[in-house]
Amino acid sequence: MKFYSEKLSPRRLSLQWRLTLLISGLVITACALMYFFISRSAVTGLEGISDYVVLVTPDNSNPISINVDPKILIPDLENQIQNTKNNFLFQSMIATGIIILLSSICTWFVTRRALTPLRRFSDRIRQVQAQNLSEPLEVPLSEDEISRLTRSFNDMLARLDNAFSAQKQFVASAAHELRTPLAVMQTNLEVFYKKPEHAPQEYDRLFTMLQEQTGRLSHLAEILLDMTGLQTVERSDTISLAALTEEVFCDLDPVAEKHQVRLIQTDGDCTVTGSYILLYRAVYNLVENAIKYNRPSGSVTVSIHSAESAVLEVTDTGIGISPENQEKIFDPFYRVDKSRSRAMGGAGLGLALVSEIARQHNGQVKVTQSSEKGSTIALILPESTDY
Repeated sequence: MKFYSEKLSPRRLSLQWRLTLLISGLVITACALMYFFISRSAVTGLEGISDYVVLVTPDNSNPISINVDPKILIPDLENQIQNTKNNFLFQSMIATGIIILLSSICTWFVTRRALTPLRRFSDRIRQVQAQNLSEPLEVPLSEDEISRLTRSFNDMLARLDNAFSAQKQFVASAAHELRTPLAVMQTNLEVFYKKPEHAPQEYDRLFTMLQEQTGRLSHLAEILLDMTGLQTVERSDTISLAALTEEVFCDLDPVAEKHQVRLIQTDGDCTVTGSYILLYRAVYNLVENAIKYNRPSGSVTVSIHSAESAVLEVTDTGIGISPENQEKIFDPFYRVDKSRSRAMGGAGLGLALVSEIARQHNGQVKVTQSSEKGSTIALILPESTDY
């Protein structure tokens, strides 16, 4: 049997009690100082009575000062003065204690009333669940700190709701994309096993189909892993976008030849700081996408220039992108032409991955121009100054 020791943290007082004690401490300090100075002044004045001077002015002569001991005039004066001092000190102490007690009680009730909206806000927060993120909290009409805090919390709820919705949509789309090739393989295998005999061509078709679908699954899994691991990649490389584009062109040259598309790189270069692997993947996806959705004998042109940021533009000679789709193409699993995308093995994640890579580098990707003669997609990144 294992025993685990856990250091228990002391229970802290509530905010109401801490405010009450803090304000009470200030009141006690102020009363103590006031009590000290007033008592000191009063006692000093009473003690001064012991020296009593009588000023006598005879007729037609200068005044004469005569020191008289008050005890001679009033034999019980010293006891009366001492009793008066004691009574004054005692009454002052009692009054100070009453003031401190009343101020502490008033402070407790005032802070309780002042913190009531905060307690209500806390109770409403406890009711927030993943299922009701779309239900904002009621904003108080007081226009104070609590109302501003409630608005900020509602903004956070809206962002969380959008994130959860996007995650659910992503998971659902990923499950659908994974299920489709599995269903195709299962259907073909069932049909194949129902026939007692098979020609060699049927084996070839079956193996080709299995190879295509497993390749599609592998490609989809690779992209999903890339998207989930972006935040853990170091982004401290100094990268020449021109050199990176040359490497991408070299790797995609066989794909371009297959689709009869020319690859063109214009003069110009910018240097950025980030992950070479991720930015290579982003430019690769942009160029590959421009090749696959191009026209035969078309071209893909990459131009790099500086415009307050580093801008890499990929221009193709395809059929263009409609205005309503120009933002959606960067959403996961979105396809403008689903049939054509599936025929080419696309899962609708290439441009979504580019968008996420750009965001991880404090940049963005967007469609800057599109017509029936082609489209231009710009990858915009902060330009490095350390070179």
